[in-house]
Amino acid sequence: MNFYPVNINVQNKKCVVVGGGKIAYDKIIGLLEAGALAPEICPEIEALDVNLIRENYSADKLTSGVILIAATNDHELNQRIAQDARAKHFLVNIVDDFAGDFIVPSRIRRGDFLLAISTGGSSPAFSRFVRKMLENEFDSNFGAAVEIISKYRAEIQPQLPTHQARIKFWREVLTPEVWQIIKRGDLKNLEAKIKNAVTSAGLKL
Repeated sequence: MNFYPVNINVQNKKCVVVGGGKIAYDKIIGLLEAGALAPEICPEIEALDVNLIRENYSADKLTSGVILIAATNDHELNQRIAQDARAKHFLVNIVDDFAGDFIVPSRIRRGDFLLAISTGGSSPAFSRFVRKMLENEFDSNFGAAVEIISKYRAEIQPQLPTHQARIKFWREVLTPEVWQIIKRGDLKNLEAKIKNAVTSAGLKL
């Protein structure tokens, strides 16, 4: 199945996870990392800052929200939860079925840097394998690099009149050499590269 990749803004939005096991815990952690308010149980879940409803599932508990994840160990119940949630306009993920509205990719998060790895649901195990292989490749330097680039971008973008001019500028900055600079953690050199490009383009900081 071919999925269209998107990043959804769930900051301070209500999201629902139905389930109380390890899979539900992993889903909640992902939502909280993205700033969601995620209502709905394993000991690890109890320690999280979420609203726990300690009752058997019923459709009347679904009042409003953006995302619902059906993460129980009962396939038929997950299907019923998904049907109820769609009727109330949730985007639905079903952990044991590809028939949901979206799948949750494996991810590497370093601050605002987010790398998503997906096999379109064909092999979640392979996605996890690739994530583990890449975790050391993409360390905290990448999150720090995003912060630096974002800071300069806010000053540079208004001075570049067109979308194409902006693309051209950043393509000239973000070269294979800069990749190696970030890998080394030489972030002062990254800033120097950006400042040199600003000067070359006749812009101001």
